[in-house]
Amino acid sequence: MDLFGSELVPQRAAALRYPGAKWSIAPRIVQEFDDHYHYVEPFFGSGAVFFSKTASGHELINDLNGLATNMFRVLRDRTDDLCWALEATPWAREEYDQSHLVTGDELEDARRFVVRCWQAHASDLAKKTGWKNRGRSQRAGGMSVRWQKVPEQLRFVAMRLQDAEIENRPALEVIRRFNSHDVLIYADPPYLPSTRTQKMYAEEMTEQEHIELLEALLAHTGPVVLSGYANELYSSMLASWRVVELTPPKVEKGAARTEVLYVKR
Repeated sequence: MDLFGSELVPQRAAALRYPGAKWSIAPRIVQEFDDHYHYVEPFFGSGAVFFSKTASGHELINDLNGLATNMFRVLRDRTDDLCWALEATPWAREEYDQSHLVTGDELEDARRFVVRCWQAHASDLAKKTGWKNRGRSQRAGGMSVRWQKVPEQLRFVAMRLQDAEIENRPALEVIRRFNSHDVLIYADPPYLPSTRTQKMYAEEMTEQEHIELLEALLAHTGPVVLSGYANELYSSMLASWRVVELTPPKVEKGAARTEVLYVKR
């Protein structure tokens, strides 16, 4: 139900190449959302689900990674400045190396964060993985051609962000702040460490932190949709919630996993 007439952001316009990004299954996740006015997403990441849903009256997006939220704020508020800066940015090893250095300038840090997400060898924000060399793919255009299209694609993203409230707070603080029956929460936390083989995120969560998250979501009086891999902890604590299994493309090398949604209405 589109109450506010917004256009969806096409998958090709993904702002960031991000670990755990759910562009391929985001439309299916959105199908589990009830009609809503207030929408809160405490683990925003690349925003795949947010950009795949129509706008609602009040939307708050939050992430603990300050570089990511800075990029989205700059993209929303200084769209032309950021896109022009990216248009002048080549696909180059030097750019990738510099992208890991924080300058304190909001615009420059936003530009560098986009470079880091796109030009890294793997979409892993937990460590420096190396520059994605164009190599043989350059004969067919390769990643450098895709990179040239990023500024134009980001303009689609910026339009969708115009009315969104962007926060950089601990997720539990945001969830508890908006504990109301008319607030839909979509939570996509870092995968439980026991369900994967390596670190993937700039901001990880321990098992105890997952327990505290589940307790906060159980206490939320409105609807909740939670993403994760199937695991005993979630199944035990959320036994009364509806479970929906989804099969996305591989997230880690050699690991075809089934994404699970835990739904409370």
